Amino acid sequence: MSFVGRMRELAAARRELETRGLLVVSGGPDSDRSAFLDAVAREVADEAGLAVYRLQVADPGDRPGEAGRTPDEVAETVVEACWGGFVVHPCVVVVDGVPAGTAGGIPAGTADGVCAKAADGSLLAELISAFAESESFLLVGSTDAREDAAALPLDRCADGWALLTRAAVHCDRGDPRAAGPLLRRAVEAHQVAGDRRGEAWAVFLYGRMCRLRGRAEDARRLLHAARETFRAIGETPGVAWAGGELARLATGSGTPDPDALAEARRLHERAGDRRGAAWAHLWWTVARADEPGFPWQKEFANVQSRFHEVSDRLGTAWTLHHHALTLARTDGTDGVNGTGGTGGTDRTDERRREADRLFEGALALFEEADCPHGRAWTMLEYALRSPAHRFLNGEWAAEIRHVFHGIGDEAGEAWVDLAEAGPSPGGEPPYELACRYPAALLDTLGWTEAGEPLIPRAARDTQPEPRADFPRPGDRDRPDDSRAHVRLTLLDDVPVPDVPARIALQVVPGPGHPWSTAPLPPLTARATSLGHAEIDPAHGVPADGAEFRFTPHRPGSHRLRFTVEDPVTGTVLQQVEAEIDVVPSDPGPHRPTAPAPRPSAWRA
Repeated sequence: MSFVGRMRELAAARRELETRGLLVVSGGPDSDRSAFLDAVAREVADEAGLAVYRLQVADPGDRPGEAGRTPDEVAETVVEACWGGFVVHPCVVVVDGVPAGTAGGIPAGTADGVCAKAADGSLLAELISAFAESESFLLVGSTDAREDAAALPLDRCADGWALLTRAAVHCDRGDPRAAGPLLRRAVEAHQVAGDRRGEAWAVFLYGRMCRLRGRAEDARRLLHAARETFRAIGETPGVAWAGGELARLATGSGTPDPDALAEARRLHERAGDRRGAAWAHLWWTVARADEPGFPWQKEFANVQSRFHEVSDRLGTAWTLHHHALTLARTDGTDGVNGTGGTGGTDRTDERRREADRLFEGALALFEEADCPHGRAWTMLEYALRSPAHRFLNGEWAAEIRHVFHGIGDEAGEAWVDLAEAGPSPGGEPPYELACRYPAALLDTLGWTEAGEPLIPRAARDTQPEPRADFPRPGDRDRPDDSRAHVRLTLLDDVPVPDVPARIALQVVPGPGHPWSTAPLPPLTARATSLGHAEIDPAHGVPADGAEFRFTPHRPGSHRLRFTVEDPVTGTVLQQVEAEIDVVPSDPGPHRPTAPAPRPSAWRA
């Protein structure tokens, strides 16, 4: 993401811009550096047909009206100017004169609130965070740096934090598909830089991504690991964020844990993290919103004020969404005052109009924040709660399904299908939902008298994929106890790079299967690694207790394939794939190991 160079590297700088959309130049006299930035800006602007804007960062007191201002105050003015329009409208932005020393620490962050700054309050960090997902080009010139500054350490450190920010933005948009590769690259960058704090945030975000994708056990393990590292290095905001995400896991399983969310909020407030405290307050309010007597009107108003104070549009949008949802679903009480007496119909109409206003406000903010996940859910709930709005557009379901499809959210599409189809005669949830969500969560699904679904709030917190072991509709006539299953068990805790972890494979016949009353035949289980890892031995015999040693060579997600065969006939009986998340090992500087040979090179 960064580039250290002079005029003669203009072509390389342009390639950097085209590839990453960001450029950082340090070293050299002011005139040379500024000329270089201007040349790059003109070339990029002419090619892309964009306007060019230039901002000069002056030392405090160098310009009229800036006397007595601190460097942080000057920096905030620059960042606010960028957020004011440059991030939204594509253009080329040149920020010259960034003080030396600010290029070495990009602050940890997610777009929904982890914004702990680097120790030096880096202006460069703020700029890169602001432009991470923008369509604009950002060119930054850093002053007073040594001309012979090495490119690699700056590049790797800056990349790590910027990659984390980009991954967080993908998760906030509800599109986690692109977050995994970014996080794996971020881990490597932080390991090369010896940045333990950066590694901890990468593991945290990986856990958050797993939660969003419905992989609860992986998310729980990674978030616990991140929280322990945060505690070890004294990163209180990280401890609070990890605690909040772990509490959201409980909510996703249908058993909210408001006490854990309240504790996360207290930790955020103790650390001075106002944005984090606002998000924890929102999650706590949502977890309790359906409790009888809970003052949700007051709490949603308080949360909205918190988000306004920190200019968090995404947080405000989700607050409006859940406030509208509560208004539309409650019986007229706000947890403080009842609505007894006459005029109930008028009050109901008034509440419906207020809910419509809040849904419309949330929809506008989700569109501004480019969050299709929130936009799709708000469109769906607005259509369900406002029949007039829905019937104005006969293609309402197709439109919402299209938005869900754009981010690969098949679970969201399944909820739209349910809203169109209505309740099933037997009261059972459809297969596409049953194979993705815990039964405890689906048990909270309700229906209005008009036949509209009351979708559990926690359903919008995840985009779960179908469970591989869930019986397909065609298997329903076949008793489950007549089948044999492959069971994989990880025997060692938390796999780390270059350390073998044991995996046990069992073939478990159901009580109605012929093998349940006779010894297992001499089946063969063949193991294959589909990534940078080794697995040994290549074959095992389940009847003898097949055990494999899995040795990954880098952090991230690793896929393994196990094929169970009948060696007598050569028939493949079953093939399963498992995905194992490997967390970074100890925090010291890490030199990446050479990739393992491809499985085909050593497979028997």
